[in-house]
Amino acid sequence: MAFQLKTENLTGVSVITDAAGLIPGAANFTTLYDYANKYQPELIANLHYANGSGSITGLLSIIAGEETYASDLVQHAEIQRLHNKLKGVTVNATTNVFTSPTNHQLRPNMVILISDGVTEAQAYVDSITSTTEFVALNTGTGAFNFAGVVDIVADFSNSWNKGTGTFQTGRVWEPVMRENNTHIMKEVYSINESDMAHTTWISTPDGPMWFNLEMERTNILFENLVELTEFFNVRAAANSPAALAGKPRGKKGIIQQVELRGNVGNDYIQSVQNLRDIALRIKEQGVDAKEYCFWGNHTQLNHFNDICATVSPADVNAGSYGFMKNKEGMKAYMDFSSIKVSGITFYFKAWDLLDDPTLMATGKFDTTGICYFGMPMGTTATRDINDQTHYKPYLTIMNRVKGNVNRKRRIKIFGLGGTEQSEDAMRWEVLNESTNRVVGANAFFVGRKGSFYTQP
Repeated sequence: MAFQLKTENLTGVSVITDAAGLIPGAANFTTLYDYANKYQPELIANLHYANGSGSITGLLSIIAGEETYASDLVQHAEIQRLHNKLKGVTVNATTNVFTSPTNHQLRPNMVILISDGVTEAQAYVDSITSTTEFVALNTGTGAFNFAGVVDIVADFSNSWNKGTGTFQTGRVWEPVMRENNTHIMKEVYSINESDMAHTTWISTPDGPMWFNLEMERTNILFENLVELTEFFNVRAAANSPAALAGKPRGKKGIIQQVELRGNVGNDYIQSVQNLRDIALRIKEQGVDAKEYCFWGNHTQLNHFNDICATVSPADVNAGSYGFMKNKEGMKAYMDFSSIKVSGITFYFKAWDLLDDPTLMATGKFDTTGICYFGMPMGTTATRDINDQTHYKPYLTIMNRVKGNVNRKRRIKIFGLGGTEQSEDAMRWEVLNESTNRVVGANAFFVGRKGSFYTQP
């Protein structure tokens, strides 16, 4: 084959050998990711997963929606369950008084279904004593004879005599407000102005643009920190020493919100039965989604592979990949495995971040770190503060933007090509202000290595 000098390098950008007359500045600065995102989206996968790049980002861009916000606090409302089940209720067989550890939300003339784990009974709600106590009469013969505390299906039935009225009060499902706070991150890079000759010019449909290798490395590090923060940051407690010292409390990371309101587990998912248990939990939570994606570390992916090897070939790779926001051919590159268990299609994908030895993959983190993260695909209904219903992705990354103020990866350049300064140097500053919105955290799953979670 004859010698052929390529017009593009291995990153996919077209190199300009002569940029005479052009001055590197804020207006014509770019990063490799920004270049690919705008001009060549097909390169994004390579930029995310290129070996040795040091980049751990990419998961958020695949699984999360993206919106903007203007205030320091982001809110959305979630409607809770339609039915009401009471657990751990004590019963006084002599007075027929039931005491619930939570608000019972019952009304006279309701019929409830009761179980102590051995027998079942029905009862007629006669009167309400308080928000946690009520009097109910056995619809069977004799007194209640429960062995210990009981569980109650509260929204079971109701019954009325002929010619009587109806309930005095209606049922109201008050939306539960969920919120998250804004989070500001910053980074800086400076270099002697004479070393700016190290910049590389590339050709774009919008004219020549430039990037600098050291600035690119700084930018990759910053992107890593942004993604780590979105997932793993824990909002500082109001009475923590940091908060009391006036330090910013930050936002709730995605993992924190799942651990507060979602499903958590110890150790790895290792069998089909484990997936059946997860599928049952999904159904118990009333989640509409039937497709789930689990992102795991190396060990977890090995377990998923073993699980797939134990089931019928007809059940492996049974998914439609319909949850992907990328083009159809992307599914082959992403190398997903899938399996259908108990009516739920599970997708499995390696999350390289969890295997990075410079982060949470070795040392003491081997017993406390995340081993998998699972979330439903698609959208779900939520309400805003104006009581309007919107269909939103289960996970959304929100960037602070209003009018001419855009604080998503805001870049400032001082010195050559930017704001003049007296120092013989170029200074590059980047700022990011964002938050995230997790809708229906009860539909998400997080697993940690070892016996991290001590609650039942």
